[in-house]
Amino acid sequence: MKELKTKIQELLALNDVELVYTFGSDDPNSIDKIMKRQEKLQEEIDELAKANDTILGRQIKFPMADSYAYYVITKVNKRTVEITWVKYCDAWQDSRAGYCSNLNFDYANQQVRGQDRLAELFGAKRVGA
Repeated sequence: MKELKTKIQELLALNDVELVYTFGSDDPNSIDKIMKRQEKLQEEIDELAKANDTILGRQIKFPMADSYAYYVITKVNKRTVEITWVKYCDAWQDSRAGYCSNLNFDYANQQVRGQDRLAELFGAKRVGA
């Protein structure tokens, strides 16, 4: 569980990186390199969360324009979960959730399980796929 929490913190630390908006650049802060790092971290987080039978670290997405606002579950209580925004791709932020918010546990669990079922059906392997 400690490794899971460390990976979540590592993912959220990327929110503070000043992005360079040039694709294919050698700059480690280029948006494409940061996105690849986020995707790799989220895959690792998902595997650890599944292995620990928890929704901590799993992703919640809200539809936004032509993409999604991405959040990660950072705390799990009996009735609620805390979600924290992930500055991914277009960096959409849901106006209701803002940077950090609480959701009903049952709703969050349903969203995570639904994403798992879709991934099984369609073989999705990327963040947001």
